[in-house]
Amino acid sequence: MKSISPILLVAGSGVALAAPGPSLYQRGMSLFKRWDYDVCQKDCTLAGVAIPDNNNFQLPLEKNYPEQCPEIYLKEAGVTSRVCLDFVGHDVVFNFAPIPGYTYLNAAVGWKVKGNMIKPETWSAAPPPCTGEISCTPNASGDGGLVCKLPFSDILSVPPRTSTRDLLAGICPNADREALGFYFQFSGQVRCDEDSKISSLHQQYPCKSRDSNRQCTAWDTSYDYIEPTPTTTTTTDKPTPTTTTSTTKPTPTVCEFGTAFGYQPGKSQTLDTQPGQGCNRWGWYQTPTKSELRAGISGPLYVGAGRNDISKATQVGTWTATADSSGKVTVTYLVTPPYAIDEVHVDLSCLPIDKCAPGSYTFGNDNVGHATKYSTPALVYPSCPKGYGPALIIHAAIVQSSETSTCPEPVKH
Repeated sequence: MKSISPILLVAGSGVALAAPGPSLYQRGMSLFKRWDYDVCQKDCTLAGVAIPDNNNFQLPLEKNYPEQCPEIYLKEAGVTSRVCLDFVGHDVVFNFAPIPGYTYLNAAVGWKVKGNMIKPETWSAAPPPCTGEISCTPNASGDGGLVCKLPFSDILSVPPRTSTRDLLAGICPNADREALGFYFQFSGQVRCDEDSKISSLHQQYPCKSRDSNRQCTAWDTSYDYIEPTPTTTTTTDKPTPTTTTSTTKPTPTVCEFGTAFGYQPGKSQTLDTQPGQGCNRWGWYQTPTKSELRAGISGPLYVGAGRNDISKATQVGTWTATADSSGKVTVTYLVTPPYAIDEVHVDLSCLPIDKCAPGSYTFGNDNVGHATKYSTPALVYPSCPKGYGPALIIHAAIVQSSETSTCPEPVKH
C-alpha cells in the first residue's frame, strides 16, 4: 500500500513545550501559539535552534489541507473517531479519542523514519514492515481515550539521556526547512458496550477531492499510512543575563464565530418544514430509531448554512449520537481548532417539533468553557404517540481563537 501524507507539525518539539496530561481535545483553545516554549528561559543554550512549528498539520496528498486530528473508523459500525497528533516533552504523542458506546481493548502506532525530506536519497520505503510499534495506555483523564508516546531518542536511535539540543538537531536537520519525515499507522480493537461485539480500528484513507464546503467527495483507497513531515522555525530568543524575567506572551482572543447545527448526510430534514415556534430558520433535525442509535449515528457540524445551503457553510467539526443498552442517548461534539464550543443544546423529543429555539431544547449547557470536545449526559429516548417519530436536533454556539485583540465579524446565518 502507498502511504498517506499529512504533514505533522510539532506542538512542542521535545523541549517540554506543553505540560504532560490533557489531550488536544481537553486543552482546547490553549494551542494557538506558533510554539509555546520560552527557549531562553528554560535553556539559554537553545537560542537559535530550529524548533518544529506548533499546531500546523497539513496533508501533502490533499494539497496541504490542514488536519491536526486524522480520522479512524470502525468499518462494520460506520463509526468514526480521531487520533490527535501532539508533541509533549521529548515525545511524539498520539491521543486516541474515546468512542461513545465502545471500549478500547488495545491500540498501537506502527512507525518508521522516512528520512531527511530535502534529501530523497535518504528516504526509506513505505511500510510494511515498520521499524517498531508502540502500544497505547489509558489517558490520565480517564475519559476512555488512549495515549501513546514515541520518544525522540527511539526515532533517532540514540541514548535516552541525549541532550535536547542534539535531539532537536536530529529531528530538525535542515534549520528552517523540512524536518525528518515519518511513516505512522494506527490500529486497534474496540468492544461494543451494547452487544460485546469486537471491531477493528481502521485508518481513514486520504481525500482525493473536496467540494466547495471542504467536504471530502472521494477517497484514495490505495493509501493506508500517514506520512508526516514536520516543518521548523529557528528561534530568535537571545540568552539573558542572570535572572529570570519572564516574557508575557499575548493571550489569544476568543471570538464569536456562529451557530452550528448537526447534519446527517442523506438523513437530515430541515427545521423550516416544522410548524413550531421559531422553526422558520435554517438548521436540521434527525429521526433516528433506537436501533440506529445503538449502532451510532454521526455527521458534520456546520456553521453558516443559510437557507440550508451546505455549500455556504463552514464545517467546524463532527458529532455522534449513541444509545446504551437502556436506550439512554449521549451526544458527543468534536470540533477542530481554531474552533471551540461555547454552548451546546440538544433536543430529543417527538414530532411535530413545537419549538425550534435552542433555549427550549431537552438539554442545554451555556457554559461549556471553550472546549473542543463535549459529551452530554445520558438523555431519555422519547416514547412517541403512534404515527409520530422522534426528532433529534443538535445545536452549538461556536467560538474561534484570534491572535489579535480584535475579532472578525461572526457568521451571520
